[in-house]
Amino acid sequence: MEKLQSITPMIWIIIGAAVLISTFVLFNKAVKFLLKLAVIFVMLLFVVYFLVQAGVIEPPKLGN
Repeated sequence: MEKLQSITPMIWIIIGAAVLISTFVLFNKAVKFLLKLAVIFVMLLFVVYFLVQAGVIEPPKLGN
């Protein structure tokens, strides 16, 4: 839980916006299925990127 406290308000806003956009796209009937998948995939990448930058997620080390 202490790692979540290191997240700045701007990162919370970006993550919240990504979730809102993903939810909107997912439930919008006018958007085609592949476009929905593409938008959700990009939003997940954004969320993971900002959580890594905040130190909440530690990616595995490659190599030595």
